[in-house]
Amino acid sequence: MLVPFKRMSRLRPRRTKADRLRPIYYSGGSEPKTLPPKGRSIRTIIKRIRNFLTLAAVTIGVGYSLTLKPQAKIIINDTTYNSAPIYQKAANDSLRAIKNRTKLTVDERGIKESLVRQFPEIDTVELDLALFSQTPTLRLQVAKPVFNLSSGSNLYVVGSNGNVTALSRALPGSDKLPTVTDQTGYVAEPGKPVLASSAISFINSLLAQLEKANVPISTLVLPPLPQELHLRAADTTYYVKFYLGGDVLIQAGQYLAARNKLASDNQQNLQYVDVRVAGKIYYK
Repeated sequence: MLVPFKRMSRLRPRRTKADRLRPIYYSGGSEPKTLPPKGRSIRTIIKRIRNFLTLAAVTIGVGYSLTLKPQAKIIINDTTYNSAPIYQKAANDSLRAIKNRTKLTVDERGIKESLVRQFPEIDTVELDLALFSQTPTLRLQVAKPVFNLSSGSNLYVVGSNGNVTALSRALPGSDKLPTVTDQTGYVAEPGKPVLASSAISFINSLLAQLEKANVPISTLVLPPLPQELHLRAADTTYYVKFYLGGDVLIQAGQYLAARNKLASDNQQNLQYVDVRVAGKIYYK
């Protein structure tokens, strides 16, 4: 017996009780769509707010760390010329410029040049900008006074960097420094270089060697000849020629040997002794 054919309806999944309780809505099509769970939507909003606040906090923190206060921390090796507060004030004045208020725009070179221009005794300036600090650190290396320079009618202090640092009368205690007379015709003034640092080191070492040998120094002269120094002891009539570009220990040793020899031979009536060439001593 034939059974009439009936079109079978499309099988649909059986809806559970939870599905029946979940609200549905229609969006243009015939198929119903389920609304997102209310709890999940709130969690998404909270997560977005948290991400926004985190981003805002990071942005504010970065912005804060990039700004600079016009109050520097000063680290200085010597206060012979000026007290630390004087250097502090000059540094703060430089940092007050608008361009120096952030780490991205700070004019490090300009700050250094400004400080050296005001204080010729400053040899080097280092600017440190900490990552999470608004206070810049300035490390100042001051060239210590080495000797007085008699130039023209004035007496100047020369620092270990070879620059004229100040008038001698402006620096307390400068009268205790040795004096070098400049006969080169060079016009000295604060801030200008006089000798290379190697020549300064030569003079310092020479004076130290002669002090150990108890040689009393009468005069030190820079003659109008390149790299030459004339020294006269207080107990002799002759002067000694030194070469500032040579080995100070060799030349000092040669001078002391010649000095002792001339004294033992009672030869004091000389014009000069020349120890500029290693291994040879000339005198006249």
